[in-house]
Amino acid sequence: MSDLDTHAQAGIAAVNEQQYEAAIASFEKAVAIAPERPDMNNALGMAYMHRGDIGGAIPYLEKAKTLSDAFPDSEHADMKVHFFTGLASAYQLTDRVAEAKAVLRETVSRFPQHPDAALQLGQLLLDTTEVLEGIRLYKSLAEHPGLDDERREAAAAVAGAIEAFLDVDEPPTVFLEAHASSYKSYFDDIASNQPDWYAEASRMARGEDGEVKPILAEGARPYAMVRVDLVNPTTGEVAGVYSEAEPMIVAVDGLEPLAQLSILFPWEDPSFETWVCTRCPWHWLPIIIQMEPSEGAAEALDDAIGSWYLAGYNGDFGDADSGRFHYIGDLEDVGNGGLATVVDLGRARFDAIPNLINRLSVLHETFPIRRLLIGGGRLPD
Repeated sequence: MSDLDTHAQAGIAAVNEQQYEAAIASFEKAVAIAPERPDMNNALGMAYMHRGDIGGAIPYLEKAKTLSDAFPDSEHADMKVHFFTGLASAYQLTDRVAEAKAVLRETVSRFPQHPDAALQLGQLLLDTTEVLEGIRLYKSLAEHPGLDDERREAAAAVAGAIEAFLDVDEPPTVFLEAHASSYKSYFDDIASNQPDWYAEASRMARGEDGEVKPILAEGARPYAMVRVDLVNPTTGEVAGVYSEAEPMIVAVDGLEPLAQLSILFPWEDPSFETWVCTRCPWHWLPIIIQMEPSEGAAEALDDAIGSWYLAGYNGDFGDADSGRFHYIGDLEDVGNGGLATVVDLGRARFDAIPNLINRLSVLHETFPIRRLLIGGGRLPD
């Protein structure tokens, strides 16, 4: 057995045993011996992917794709589709959406008989505002001979459900309202079974001056006070009402396929491009604001988001006993002018969202907003 085969087999065995450091070491030796081999470069890239180092993986996955062009498509279609979709996945994981789409579109064009790339592209299109192209792709998948009957029927159901929703001309805010209502009912049910516990209590601590004040996590924004779902006043035990074992997936008007996917629908009312995702959990709501390049825009957006969160934290979208915001994450740069955060809206009313839109509309007059995404989804560029 050659040294190359020895290192390759050792790398494969290490991956199977989830020993990714050892796998990387073995595949690095294989690539050093045969740098022109696309399969060895891809294997090394995938080992980095398994370890969670996407940045380390991409150069090898890119090289594998480039090197594979020396081999004819007709004889190596399976290998190339594997390489191409792996690279696209890596791009997606690092929010390089445009590059992921480009690779997947190339794959679909060159290897139309392989449906996996089309399935991956279809979901990415729906997740990044290109709904109409996504519909067309799912319709083609409903006729694809490479899929079994069950998956063809699923593709047809997805395309049909999206078209049905677009045809009724209903605003996508129905998904937010459904999630808000479902979560509030769920929260109320849990809280009613713990009548002696306090709900939506602030995390407090006594300062050096003896005053009790809300706790701010180290390094958190000055407005980012936190409430807990439930707290036992006797023991101080804190509990959350939500469990990962009970995911909050809400179906709206019987459109169950939409509840299972991440699909962005346009909201026409705001003064800037706004999209609402079908997956918009009220207790962990992602928000991405993409600003036009402008000095001071990020700071101004932080102020607008902060004042909105404080209003919700203090109960402006609830009542005397409940309906307060619980948590907000720091604004994170997601590239291309995009700033992202996540908010736990607790049992606040849905009008918290129109209030946010109004605040952002005021900001938009001075610092233009290019795009707003509410719920899941990604910036398309």
